[in-house]
Amino acid sequence: MHRKVDKAPMAALDSHVRTLPRSSASVADDIVHHIERLIVTGDFGGGDRLPAERTLANDLGVSRAALREALGRLETAGLVVRRHGSGTRVTREVPLSASLATRLEHADDDFEHAAEFREAVEPQIARLAALRITEGELEELRALLARSAEEVPADESVRLDVAFHGAVARASRNPLLTSLGELTASWTVEARVYSHLEGEGRRISHDGHSRILAALESGDADAAQAAMASHLLEIREVIDRVRSMAADD
Repeated sequence: MHRKVDKAPMAALDSHVRTLPRSSASVADDIVHHIERLIVTGDFGGGDRLPAERTLANDLGVSRAALREALGRLETAGLVVRRHGSGTRVTREVPLSASLATRLEHADDDFEHAAEFREAVEPQIARLAALRITEGELEELRALLARSAEEVPADESVRLDVAFHGAVARASRNPLLTSLGELTASWTVEARVYSHLEGEGRRISHDGHSRILAALESGDADAAQAAMASHLLEIREVIDRVRSMAADD
């Protein structure tokens, strides 16, 4: 499901891998969030070697000092392993979802902003998708939904979630909304991780996707918009519950 970085230079990867979304945070913070997103969504898989520091810094448009700081924080979090002579690799041993969630227990504002962003944008994307989606795109969504119904690890469940919403965004036939949908994964991946940490959350996500797909199959724009809005509200409730439980432990 993911590309092996060892076999493909950074320049050959998709443009969203090379684009560093900027925020009001520090450059190192943005690099950490960006690489976290690439790991969780499978662009960098377990055991993959990241590009050399010089190459990665150049492609992201950042200083090597900022990149080294970010890589050091990722290593401390257990997401990557750095060894002299062999570069930086994504860890094989530490569950990525648990690692991310543990470090984000106090990011209340980030979670609220992510929820508000998705609730403002994604229902409209679903509405347009219902009017424009092709049978081939519906088949892609059916395959993703079928895969998510299986017993899969939390990390794989997150990747399937991102892929489903990305496919809906592409079906809107609006390149600006499609790009915004792709960036949604970068800005909201931490919140998505929380919604997939437990089996109940994954079930709720799957059921929500099922309702969205049914509305898209019927070509009902109002139903697709409502299904997406309802799904996002349910996911917000799952995240709030899981984070509350984590805070009580």
